[in-house]
Amino acid sequence: MVLLICQHCNYKWDYQGENEHYATCPTCRYKVRVPEEKAKILRRKGLDMELKSKLSSKEHPVKLRGIAGIVNKAVEEYQYDKSMLIQVLLRLQKNFGWLPMEMLSEVSKQLEVPINQVYQVATFYKAFSLSPRGRHLIRVCSGTSCRVRGAPTILSMLQSILGIEAGEVTTDSRFSLETVNCLGGCALGPMMIIDGEYYGNLKLLALKKILSKYT
Repeated sequence: MVLLICQHCNYKWDYQGENEHYATCPTCRYKVRVPEEKAKILRRKGLDMELKSKLSSKEHPVKLRGIAGIVNKAVEEYQYDKSMLIQVLLRLQKNFGWLPMEMLSEVSKQLEVPINQVYQVATFYKAFSLSPRGRHLIRVCSGTSCRVRGAPTILSMLQSILGIEAGEVTTDSRFSLETVNCLGGCALGPMMIIDGEYYGNLKLLALKKILSKYT
């Protein structure tokens, strides 16, 4: 507040506005010029308000919603550490089920990592999916040892039973079907893994029974 005097009607009042150049007299509506020394007071007041606003925003940050909020929880968990990009993506993959481009863009923004780097990581590792997955993930080994032991036949039968090709999701979102280069159990081929559970020495007649365990 600064005390002003109207040169037109001599009215005095405590000015509480923000304009540091002119004020309007409440009585006669005459434009009163704000003296320089009082303008400095108004400028200091404006700076103080701006500082308080910035401090308040730090103490009470805006709560992010939607995709931004989901990403923010994962990023906060790893303390905004850029070197934890893979861990952040793994957390999002686990919690959300897949990584849409909007989510990758938000990771790039919040971690301050180039979007092309985020995308390269997300497409390099089989653990990540850029499209929706079913409730249960089937991975069939297509390595050399499994191939010679009948993996292509196993994959073909699974595709027939599920009505999808590798890389697709069943219409009821129950299963996703993928192939991998190796599952690390060459002596047990042909082999597949469903939600982390390994099945080796697979036989065609056993497939339907195995799938029936997953609802």
